[in-house]
Amino acid sequence: MTMWPPEALRRLAAALVLGLAAAAPAPAETPRRIPVAEATAEQLGTAAVQAVASGRAPEAAALAAELLHRDPKNPLGHYIFARLSLAEGNTATARKAARRSFFTAQSPRQHYEAARVAGQAALAEKRFGAAAFWARQTIQYAPDDRARAVGVRDFRRLGALNPLAFNLKLGVRPSNNVNGGADDRTNVIDGYDTVGWLSDDAMALGGVVGTADASASLRVAQDATSQTRVGLSGYTRLVDFYGRPMVTPIYWGSGTPPAPVEIRNSDYSTASLAANLQHSRNFGSGFVVTGQLEAGRLWQGGLPAYDWQGLDLAGSKTLSPQLQLNFGAAYERRDWVDMARIDRRQELDFGLRGATAKGTWGVGLSASTLLSPSSQSRYWSVAGSASFQPKAQLGPLALNLAAGVSTTVYPDYMVLFMHPEGGRQDDAIFAELGMTVPKLGIAAFAPEVKLQALKVDSNVSRFSRSEVAVAVGWRSTF
Repeated sequence: MTMWPPEALRRLAAALVLGLAAAAPAPAETPRRIPVAEATAEQLGTAAVQAVASGRAPEAAALAAELLHRDPKNPLGHYIFARLSLAEGNTATARKAARRSFFTAQSPRQHYEAARVAGQAALAEKRFGAAAFWARQTIQYAPDDRARAVGVRDFRRLGALNPLAFNLKLGVRPSNNVNGGADDRTNVIDGYDTVGWLSDDAMALGGVVGTADASASLRVAQDATSQTRVGLSGYTRLVDFYGRPMVTPIYWGSGTPPAPVEIRNSDYSTASLAANLQHSRNFGSGFVVTGQLEAGRLWQGGLPAYDWQGLDLAGSKTLSPQLQLNFGAAYERRDWVDMARIDRRQELDFGLRGATAKGTWGVGLSASTLLSPSSQSRYWSVAGSASFQPKAQLGPLALNLAAGVSTTVYPDYMVLFMHPEGGRQDDAIFAELGMTVPKLGIAAFAPEVKLQALKVDSNVSRFSRSEVAVAVGWRSTF
């Protein structure tokens, strides 16, 4: 079977006579038989599908050839050739025909059926990445919940088969406070009468934040209960301030006052690059543990900030079909590039995720600490969060709600000679409303808009701030 059928198929099509019983105007009327040349495209399509179902491959191919002769973009004609080629083991032709059928499809059902055949052809060639792409398309165009569940299951099985794994997240977030600046120009410390005056770059500045988070890994070992992967990951955060905000350098009262200078976008950029080794083990009964060793470098403002080495442990335990426990622990050592300073960060976290008839929910609790020779940097923190994704949609919108609180204490923090009682304490609360439109998705990725709000109250008012942002991106619908 070839992508473009030979002339022999046209001759066979010309010799075919179709029985159009289904087209008879009344049940009592004798079925008409007409030559293929006189049949409509709809009649040809019906006959071709019946021929495939009955195993009459030459007849189906001839009818598909006639469909494509009349309209080279006929999705059913390409689909018939994809099915027949796959049955013959000609996966290359099947893959090409299925692609043409998918991209000329005129209905969700045609997209779905073409994607199924394209995925089967890719899997037969062990092209797992392509097969996963087509599995996503079957999820996007699934005609019902059962077909969608099958597509999700197939996608996850393909992920387990593929030795390569990739992940990419891109985000754009307009915000009224991209630099973590203060709300108030004055700097007040609880318990002290002294009042400071903040510079322009310490105030909240509006702009747009762009982020990119990418990772890739290769499976290097696997058995029935475990696998080992090596990988690379990278992250970058770029800021573009609204307008051209300026700041006046510190002036001590001698000589000519310095002229204001522009606050550079690059001063608030961040980037990191890391390599990792990951090992996962399944202990049975829904109990899975993953350990990861990682080493990398972080840049701030375009300059190297510190190198880090870390160990992460993460696990999950399925408690019931509707409930899962998650837990983790992390240790990280940071070696600063331009100073003789080593920080050590530690973290513990626990969470529960569940499903009900009304939607899925999650709650989490975490605690972290940073040990550092710098008194300004030492802290401990606790945080809690909750999320809920309703099963019901608001019209075309699927919603996702999240909120959380945290307390971070810097016990040794000083402002000049002043030390707030108990140290600096930042209390934060955040809320987020996510909205996606699954029907507008591409390959089961849908456009998403997140409305985000953050409020931080601190006993050192320099760190009291608020932020309202709108994050735009794409999100997987499963």
